[in-house]
Amino acid sequence: MEKLKEAGLAKSIGVSNYRPQDLTATLKTAKIIPACNQIEFHPYLQHLELLELHKKHGIATTAYGPLSAVTKAAPGPIDDIMSALTRKYAVSPGEISLRWCIDQDIVAITTSGKEQRLSDYLRAATFKLTPAEIKEINEVGQRKHYRGFWTKYIDPESRL
Repeated sequence: MEKLKEAGLAKSIGVSNYRPQDLTATLKTAKIIPACNQIEFHPYLQHLELLELHKKHGIATTAYGPLSAVTKAAPGPIDDIMSALTRKYAVSPGEISLRWCIDQDIVAITTSGKEQRLSDYLRAATFKLTPAEIKEINEVGQRKHYRGFWTKYIDPESRL
C-alpha cells in the first residue's frame, strides 16, 4: 500500500479493526502512518486505549456501527440519557449517537435503506452536545459491553 501511495495511485492508507497491538506493530515498520483506523465504536464499545494511540499518532478514528447502542444493544444503561437528550434537542437517538461521535472528533459512518432516515441523520450537524453530556454518555456507556460486528473473528467479550 505504501508503494501505491508513493506512486500516486492512492491518496491515503487506512486500516480497519486494528487493535492497539496491531497498530503498534504496524507503526514499527511503516513509512507512512495510516490515515485512519475504521473500528466498531459506540457507547458500549469505546476503545479508550486505541483512541489515545490514534491521537498520539494523528490517526483519524472512523466509527462503524455508531448507532448500535440504540438499535441493537437496547435496552441499556444509556437509554435514560438518550431519552432526555432526544427531548432536549428534538432529534432521534440515532442523531444523538452520531453527534456523540462527531463531538469527540470521530468520523461516524452509517447506512440505511430508507432515504428519509438518512436525511434525518443530517440533523446531527445542527446541534452540539455539551462536554458534560458527552462525559455522561461515555461513563454510563462503559457499564455495558456490546460488540455487534465481526463476532466470528473478534471475541465478542473483547473490549479491544
